[in-house]
Amino acid sequence: MLLQEALAAFVLQLQADGRSVHTIKQYQRHIRLLASWLAANGIPAELDAITTQVVARFLVSDAARKTTDGSAKLATSTNALRTSVRCFFAFAELAGLVARSPGMLVRRACCGEPPPRALSDAEVERLFEVAAKGEPRDELLVRLLLGTGLRLGEALALEVADIDLGRGEIAVRRAKGDRPRVAYVPAELVGRLAAWVEGREGRLFPISGRHAQRRIGEMAWDAGVAASAHCLRHTVATRIYARTGDLGVVQRVLGHASIGTTVRYARADESVVRRAVGA
Repeated sequence: MLLQEALAAFVLQLQADGRSVHTIKQYQRHIRLLASWLAANGIPAELDAITTQVVARFLVSDAARKTTDGSAKLATSTNALRTSVRCFFAFAELAGLVARSPGMLVRRACCGEPPPRALSDAEVERLFEVAAKGEPRDELLVRLLLGTGLRLGEALALEVADIDLGRGEIAVRRAKGDRPRVAYVPAELVGRLAAWVEGREGRLFPISGRHAQRRIGEMAWDAGVAASAHCLRHTVATRIYARTGDLGVVQRVLGHASIGTTVRYARADESVVRRAVGA
């Protein structure tokens, strides 16, 4: 079987398992990178031609270890690639597409996770100032992300009917892992949301994820800050942990399935450590 045919079967299984669109796209991107490397090195893109040695050669190649501009990839990025390769070939074995997984020897490297990048209060204010000069839709999206901690995909999937301003709640129906949850609307956002949803139906933000990412990046650039949609989510988490010192609250706001995912914000908040030691 050709690698691309196996990838199509893998994607179908991921969809059946309820994996997020973001996760599926990452798997596709990584396996397509493997396919490109195979073609460049004259190795047939057939599962039977891919051995543990071929996989190892790919993972130590520049294609796997360097970005398009030639700089070294982050350790977390190469670890994500290793995971994609291992999971893809594990699926191929379980589905009977190969006798043994050529990715069975792949292990993630031990590396420290970088602290989450969060904006300072001054950076947030500069971002708000720039956003206020642009499209009302873009300003509201930025304020919603910074007020609720929603993932960008969750925010863009919202329907007007998901907003209950009387209760100050948002029904997040397209959450990661297909786990519907409730997000809470900060009081300062209620008036803005009420004005936006008045007379509207359907999607709250009828734009694509790519367009939203581009607009957030442009506004951040104009504000002189380095920020992405996910950076705004990190900012919310860092602020809440600094305010409460309670990882359970942060977990609830972000919608994390495991508290283990939330622990990184405790490691990142130096002010909590300083208070604990009386510094």
